[in-house]
Amino acid sequence: MATTPVAAGETLCRLIKEYRNNPYCLELIQFFGWHPQTSFSGLAVRHALTVNGESRYIERALCHLVDKGVVRTYSENNVSLYCLTEDPCWRQVALDIARLEWSQWQSMLRGGHAHLWGYLARKPRVRVDVSHG
Repeated sequence: MATTPVAAGETLCRLIKEYRNNPYCLELIQFFGWHPQTSFSGLAVRHALTVNGESRYIERALCHLVDKGVVRTYSENNVSLYCLTEDPCWRQVALDIARLEWSQWQSMLRGGHAHLWGYLARKPRVRVDVSHG
């Protein structure tokens, strides 16, 4: 089933409202949106996102997102790994959050998220590599 832009937009707005006061969940969603095809150990996730002893908050947020179905977990060689869900709507939301510019990210964290869906709907989905080889 294909994800419609409206469904992804509604999910994004709901998610932002739900996690506005929990930036750790939003940061995790952004992190997994930056790496949608990669699995990480819990230690790697905490190491990548933890600053100044915030590890326990990251761990709680990670467990919460697993419970919500945004992040999935599985075991490989007795190590728990975490990755972005296969659910197309959640994946699209994570990808949309991952491509927010700094000013949009700050606006979202401050709660001024009304303009974000319009911004995301206008942005191209494909990045073009303009580096010179």
